[in-house]
Amino acid sequence: MVPPNPPPKRTQPHPQALPARGLNPVLCIIIALILLGLLVGLAILITYLTLRPKRLVYTVEAASVQDFAIAKDDHISAKFNYVIKSYNPEKHVSVRYHSMRISTAHHNQSVAHKEIPAFKQRPKNETKIETQLVSHNVALSKFNAKDLRAETTKGVIEMEVYITARVSYKTWILRSRRRTLKAVCTPIMINVTSNSLNGFQRVLCRTRL
Repeated sequence: MVPPNPPPKRTQPHPQALPARGLNPVLCIIIALILLGLLVGLAILITYLTLRPKRLVYTVEAASVQDFAIAKDDHISAKFNYVIKSYNPEKHVSVRYHSMRISTAHHNQSVAHKEIPAFKQRPKNETKIETQLVSHNVALSKFNAKDLRAETTKGVIEMEVYITARVSYKTWILRSRRRTLKAVCTPIMINVTSNSLNGFQRVLCRTRL
């Protein structure tokens, strides 16, 4: 007797690999924007913490006047000599002065000014600025002319010094934008009977950035 043929083997179908799903381009853009925003925010924070400047310190160390005269027509002529000290209290930040203007006035009326060349101030640096502001036949208001004549008879006149500068701060490779520094130094008591800078009482200026 012939044995029956064995039943045919069932072949199980091989599972087909699912096609790989690509990343959603919209999701990638959103993630990239979030990461970029975080990096920009971190950079701004680091820059702010690094370049947040301390207040610059300005003082008038000495002052004198030469050839002081007020004409009958209320015009003033004089040579005002000032020694001004600038101090940068920062440990790691230098200051770049792109421009500076120093003026002197009496009761807010400017009588002389001078432009100071650009310079750089390193951390913890003291810079002395010795300058002469020349007033040549400058018209005064009636009030200021009368007041200055009265002060002259007492031997001491009261003046003011104003400083305006464009500055920027730098540390390592970071540099801040240019800012306007303003300093007001008052009262500046000047002896008109002597040309010497000795005996002057130092004046601390008020600064604003």
